[in-house]
Order: sequence, then C-alpha cells, then structure tokens
Amino acid sequence: MPKTGEDRRYLVIVNPVSRGGKAQEEGIWLLNRLRKAGVDYEFLFTERAGHAEEMVVKWAEDFDVVVSVSGDGTTNEIINGIMKVPHTELKLAMFPAGTADDFACNMGYDRKDKEQALRTILGNNCRTIDLIRYDDRYAAVTWGLGVDSEIADGAYKWKRFRIPAYFYSGLRICFFEERKKYHVRFDYEGQTLDDWVLISILCNAPLFGRYIKIHPDAKMNDGLLGLTIGREMPNVYGLVLFAFACLNGRHGFSRLVSYHQVRSMRVECKSDTYAQIDGEVFKFDAGKVINISVVPQALKVLVPAESLESKKLPFVHKEEPPEPVQLRLIPRREGVAEELEELSRRVKARIERALEARGRRPVRTPRRSKREQGRQVALFGRDREEERLTRRAAKRIKKEMRDLGESGC
Repeated sequence: MPKTGEDRRYLVIVNPVSRGGKAQEEGIWLLNRLRKAGVDYEFLFTERAGHAEEMVVKWAEDFDVVVSVSGDGTTNEIINGIMKVPHTELKLAMFPAGTADDFACNMGYDRKDKEQALRTILGNNCRTIDLIRYDDRYAAVTWGLGVDSEIADGAYKWKRFRIPAYFYSGLRICFFEERKKYHVRFDYEGQTLDDWVLISILCNAPLFGRYIKIHPDAKMNDGLLGLTIGREMPNVYGLVLFAFACLNGRHGFSRLVSYHQVRSMRVECKSDTYAQIDGEVFKFDAGKVINISVVPQALKVLVPAESLESKKLPFVHKEEPPEPVQLRLIPRREGVAEELEELSRRVKARIERALEARGRRPVRTPRRSKREQGRQVALFGRDREEERLTRRAAKRIKKEMRDLGESGC
C-alpha cells in the first residue's frame, strides 16, 4: 500500500535565492501549510552550490519524499543526491520557485498555483521518468552545448531580472559581440557528426527555457533521448528559427535543424565550448569527452492528478508499476538524525520569529489522530493575510541573513 501524506516523512529543501529570492517566501508559505496538515517534515535552506545534493545524500534514508522549493538547478542537485541513495521508495516532489521551472512544467505543475503543488505533495499520484546520465552524473530535462549556454552565462550577472536577462544577453551576443563558434563530434547510433554547430541539445523533455519546444517529440518515459542539432548559421536566421521554436516547436522546417533519437552517444568538444545542464552553465575545454546515455525508469516523481489525463504532456501512456514491497533487514529509525533535527528546528524557529514580529503567531495544528484523519482541514484556498505575512517574514529573514553576512558571523 502506498503511503498517504499523513504517513510520509518529508524533507523540504529550499534555495532561498531562487527566483530572485521569491523561493524563500514560497518556502515559508509551504511550511505553514505543512504544519496545518499535521505531516512529519523537516525544513532546510541551502547555503551554497552543491549543498542540496549533500543534504539528500546525508539524510534522505530517513524520508519518503524530498520536496524541492527551487528552480531547475537545485532540483538537479536533489536528483543527483537521490540517485546516490540506495532507497527505491524515495520520491521527488516539486514546489516550483525558479526562473524557468522547466522540469516542473514538463511534469504538469502550474508554476503559479501553490495550492496545486501542495495537493501534489500530499497526494499519491506518481510518474516514473527516465534520466540523462553523463559520466557519473544525471540530468532530468536537457544537456546541451552551444549558443544557448553562452547566452545563459552572459545572463548570469543580470539573473535577478529573470527571463528578460536572457533576451538581453541573447541580443547582445548576436548583434553587438563576436559570437563564439563550436566545433563538436557526436558518435551516436552508428552515425558520426563532426561539424561546427550553433546549438545541440539532448532532450529528455520537449520544453526548454519555459517557452521553447526544442524537440517536440521527446518523451520523459520512453527510454529514448531526443537530440536536436542546429548547424552553424547567420545570427538573423538563428533568431527567426528561435521564434518558430517558441511557436510550439515549428523550427524543424529548416535544413539546418535536424532531430534524432538516441539511447547513448559520445560527445567530443573540439573547441572550448559552453554547456548547460538543466539550466546550469559550465565551460568545457577543447578535447573534453563526455559519454551520455539514458537511464530508463530511474526516478519516481509526485505529479498533479490532472496531469495524468493530459495528452499535451511529454509522456507515453504506461501503467505505473506497483509500489515495491521490500524486506528491511535493518529497521528504519523512528526519529531523524540529531544534526538534521537541530538544523531544521533552527530554520523553523527563525521563520516563527519573523512571523511573530509581523503581528501574528503562526497557527500550530497538532498531528491528527486516526479518528480525525477523515475530517476535512482548510489547507487549500487563497489567504491574502497569510500571503502578506509570509512576504514580510521573508523580507525580514533576508535582512537578518544580510546583516549576519556583513558582520562576518
């Protein structure tokens, strides 16, 4: 029998700087709702790049669901942490709070609907998806080389402006700077491409950069990866194709664009090359070789109930395998690690103090008994007063953290 929300243990990981700091506010809202639901959860903030992955590897064995309150980059860290934990029951849930939220959107989440995300986190609807493996790491949505990665790198220092920063960076690189050229070699499915490319994207899902259908036929559970290759072309022509890609992926008419499906491939960068992996930018030196493959049915993700019936989402209809019943030779601990409990307690206490300072003590709802579990609790629906308080509390916590940083504490 799959566990319900009341029986699960949740590890909630928040990247407080995601979406220009908006994720911190979203995390406070989620904390209050989980407390009302009476579920068993611990709540943590990330402090640096790679921190989310470290926390999952260290503590995920004590939990049933990891909730990512962040964007694609931190979600990628969480996924890599999950793949390092030999725990087949562990699931991922999303509370979209990033700039693009490509992973969440491809899974059927509405990034503007917090109540939908909360229902999903507490619900039982699940999909099993493939992952992209490159060397010893994993990606969920895209692994790409080329001008899009260069644009993302240029937008990084303007990231607080979110999507407009990427458009600004793209226009600057295409018209006011000398754009780099990328020479790559791909070996896949018995074929070889050795050429200069504008962009090349390995896709586990079609939606990329929130608006672009880079490979319209890519599916997240078919055991294949979509490969889109755009050969070198003039900047203006590339912008025209970009516009068609935003129109439901209609850029395939061009002879300079080709679609492929692969299970594995070898990539060799013959020039210095920018790369983006689930939205995070890297730079590979000339001579870098990467081996990439698909890992079928690798990860379980909680999804909105309505998404299971949608034909617009990138999934092949499959019956989900039943929950595995495993013999535990070592019983799971009743509690959680003391270090984790202490860290989570500090975060919760800081949020409570911030809420109290804004005029209202957060409502504490005790864990429901078995008799009370059938009773409907007001968890869903918009509360303007709660939104106002969480917004002000997030600003207060941000100021406290900034003051601590300036004082060197």
